[in-house]
Amino acid sequence: MKTSTETRIKAYKLMKELKKKEISKKETVDRINKEFEISTSTLYDWYAGRNAPWESKEKIENLEYNKELFYILGAMLGDGCIYYWRGQYQVKIYGEEEFIRKCAEKLSICLRKNINHYFYKSYYEKWGSNLWFINTVHKKLFILFKEIRSNPYRILDLMGKSNYKENSLQFVEGFFDAEGCVKIIKEKVRKIPKICPDICCTDYEYVELCRKLLKKHLNIEARYSIQKPKKHWNAKKTSYHLRIYRKEYVRRFFENINTTKLKPEKIQYVKNWLKNKDKKEIITLLPS
Repeated sequence: MKTSTETRIKAYKLMKELKKKEISKKETVDRINKEFEISTSTLYDWYAGRNAPWESKEKIENLEYNKELFYILGAMLGDGCIYYWRGQYQVKIYGEEEFIRKCAEKLSICLRKNINHYFYKSYYEKWGSNLWFINTVHKKLFILFKEIRSNPYRILDLMGKSNYKENSLQFVEGFFDAEGCVKIIKEKVRKIPKICPDICCTDYEYVELCRKLLKKHLNIEARYSIQKPKKHWNAKKTSYHLRIYRKEYVRRFFENINTTKLKPEKIQYVKNWLKNKDKKEIITLLPS
């Protein structure tokens, strides 16, 4: 009769406890065999360290606290999630292909293992939209993200342990790739459309953290626009837009943030606007 996974794990934990108490091998094996009905050959393998229940094996997990990790944490606060399922600490990120490919490359570096990205076929079949994702099992990253999600400012302590500015900007880049966009403002008063980087999120703390980091490291002044839910909308939470308007700030932003949201069709708009010398810059605040 096949022993359940839960029973095998309990038996294995008991064996480790008995070994610590220096109970003899035979006495340990006989007791567990009688209590859990697991074969003595299996128990002797466990005792000798030749084998163990798969779920109880201690896995070596690498987690490098480098700039790539802070990009991933920013991306996850925007489009990531964690899920504990059947003993597995799952870490997932969803988004468009270019963003997810970038996440996979950076995650491979900080976890020191190959991370693949996949097309979400069932999502496409149901909704008709392209969506890509990463799904990896990693307990250390799971626990770290859970801690950061509940207390975003905890990440500042981690950033400061190495290159504070570089880590901070990578975090902003990850969050912008997940929750940001590059708006093209076309108006009759403008010969050349204006460019406006925009972060939109319902979690104020995350957006405020990005605002403070941009101010501290790039001296960029970003402005808020608050979008409250309306009765005819599906959204039930208030959205916080963090926008960069001034040309000098926009230039500084793109010089330091290599975002996937600056699509090829928008690059020329950005170049035209940045090189255009306005006699007097018109600042247009986008509607909430």
